[in-house]
Amino acid sequence: MLVYGLKRTREQQNEIKSNTIEEDMDGGALDPNDPLTIILTNEYIRKFRVRSISMANILATEFVDVDARRLEGIREQSLYVLCHAAMPSVLIEIGYINNPEEEEYLNSEEGQEQIVNSIVRSIQSYKDKVEQVAR
Repeated sequence: MLVYGLKRTREQQNEIKSNTIEEDMDGGALDPNDPLTIILTNEYIRKFRVRSISMANILATEFVDVDARRLEGIREQSLYVLCHAAMPSVLIEIGYINNPEEEEYLNSEEGQEQIVNSIVRSIQSYKDKVEQVAR
């Protein structure tokens, strides 16, 4: 399970500014040196990181406790796809095709169904958790 590591901070800040903060500020042009822009960007980064870790924990619990899958933990990676999401994001590594047992599981209909069901249950749990906090 991978969540965003804080090495591509500039790229993530730019993505957040272009996709999130501008919407909150009625589409106006942003001054990167404006304290309000800096504060909002940092708050979005913190919020997205906390929520990404929360989602990763829910996914990890599903895969380990429900599906009895082996998990190597939740790691931080500064991957392009994670820093450009401008929202909570998790990259899921289900298994390795160079391991014959995992390859068989990943290619099986039963394995694919288990994986999808775990992801769907995790998304529902995360959604319920976020909506409960918002109340």
